[in-house]
Amino acid sequence: MKTFLLSFLVLTVVAAPLQAAEHDRPLKGLTGAFFALSVANLEESARWYREKLGLDVVLQVDQGTAVTVLEGEGLTVELIHDPAARPASGQPGSVHGFFKAGFVVKDLGKTLEALQARGVEVAFGPFPAKDGQRANAILRDNAGNLIQIFGN
Repeated sequence: MKTFLLSFLVLTVVAAPLQAAEHDRPLKGLTGAFFALSVANLEESARWYREKLGLDVVLQVDQGTAVTVLEGEGLTVELIHDPAARPASGQPGSVHGFFKAGFVVKDLGKTLEALQARGVEVAFGPFPAKDGQRANAILRDNAGNLIQIFGN
């Protein structure tokens, strides 16, 4: 319940971005996406999303459970650290719950080039477009979470 209330607070508060120049954003063309992750190390994860995806910190709250919200180019990522939280055991897809997040960009090739220049790991792909499937690639963040990017 505490996490739900913090998430609600996070989504209703507007704050000024803390950093990252607009021209230095690798996710140009993203039209909007959101995901939230429970993380073991809030500082490391927030740094990864700032440095690798070019997002700005727009909100930080710590009331026992700490929340950092980052935004940029239409993407909002909410990172939550609850000291009592424990990781799920098993490989992604082998346990119930969050498996991966994703979003669509206008130019997958240019986006991947910009992300790889920042040291972002492409875990799977890139995969070309085929019948009923957009071109895509799956990234891995600093904590091993999978993020799938689709071409428009």
